[in-house]
Amino acid sequence: MPSMPNRSLRRPAAALVLSVAALLASGCATSPAAPPVTRPPFAGNVDFDAWKRDFAAEARTAGISEVTVSTVVPRLRQLPELLPLDRQQPEFVKPIWSYIDATVSNARIERGRRLRAEHAATLDAIAARSGVPAEIIVAIWGKETDFGGYTGRTPVYDALATLASTGRRQAFYRSELLAALTLVDRGMLPASPQPTGSWAGAMGQTQFMPGTWLRHAVDGDGDGRIDLYGSLADAFASTAAYLAASGWPAGQPWGWEVRLPAGFDWSLAGEDRAQPLAAWAAAGVTRADGRPLAGGLNATLLVPTGRQGPVFLLTDGFRAIMKYNASTSYALAVALLGDQLAGRPGLAADWPRSQPLLSVAETRELQERLAARGYDSGTPDGMLGTRTRTAVRGYQQRAGMVPDGWPTAELLARLRAEG
Repeated sequence: MPSMPNRSLRRPAAALVLSVAALLASGCATSPAAPPVTRPPFAGNVDFDAWKRDFAAEARTAGISEVTVSTVVPRLRQLPELLPLDRQQPEFVKPIWSYIDATVSNARIERGRRLRAEHAATLDAIAARSGVPAEIIVAIWGKETDFGGYTGRTPVYDALATLASTGRRQAFYRSELLAALTLVDRGMLPASPQPTGSWAGAMGQTQFMPGTWLRHAVDGDGDGRIDLYGSLADAFASTAAYLAASGWPAGQPWGWEVRLPAGFDWSLAGEDRAQPLAAWAAAGVTRADGRPLAGGLNATLLVPTGRQGPVFLLTDGFRAIMKYNASTSYALAVALLGDQLAGRPGLAADWPRSQPLLSVAETRELQERLAARGYDSGTPDGMLGTRTRTAVRGYQQRAGMVPDGWPTAELLARLRAEG
């Protein structure tokens, strides 16, 4: 989210495009200069020049100035190497434990603790105002850009135009490109050269999309401008403002790892089954660290890898993180990193690392078979998300299985046998 003195904005355009492999390394350590990329033919039937003319007319109708439209839109380019990335996001296709291992590494924990201490005055003031824990703000900073080490090299307007003109979420990216032009009109982004960011158009220290910048970015350092690249105070305050607006319960945690009693009623599990903490305690659920469940919060039970792995009670704070990135793996990685930054212990239970996982194709088949039986598993895309786990749980209950929501080879074989 630049308005800003960002060194990446001054790089020549030829150096701005990463290879697909480098782009998939989302939010990790500072990347080396990208090798030259031979641009393949654009994968799609869209007439991009005609698309730009249509989009320019829409932008003018939306109130974008003629100066911004005529400066930005004619220069937009297609980046076809971005198109496969929308279905290869690691938070959706990697085993959750592998994703969390990479995020909650010892090196990142140690660096995050140092930076948390270094910026304590700024972070503590923001946490006090917003109710969002400082360690969660720092965890998102670490996860998104490795604490500002890598904010992305893809030209933002080109990325948004590419994904708006073809692909599976054209309407979303079209609205984001309009939001980016609005930021240009307001002097928050330069018309040229383009700001750089992620392959999906996210920008700055904590990777805001343009629409999120418009709605939630704030001036955290009081200098009268919002610079999400160069001002950590702006980036921290904006991240906290977004999480607070997304429902973070002020001053409360994201949740806890918990232990379940023998004979637990698995029908209580699921992200749609909220109960007061007192009800969970009455059901025999205890915190993994041995401390009692207390307080007036409602919580849901997350069983990300079935009854064999760690189990968590989630507050609305966790769901606020999921509005930042709609992935359980992402939200849990941020939450667990935040715990470690605050000096809390790591996981008590082990992940079922030896358990065979369904492939993307098998997960898609599972989703299709569940949908054919009336269970809403979402779009059959091979990605395991909340709706798929809920559908699995519903089928398991009907079939007399333990309804832990975990899709196994055994469950898929059973669905196949039913025809």
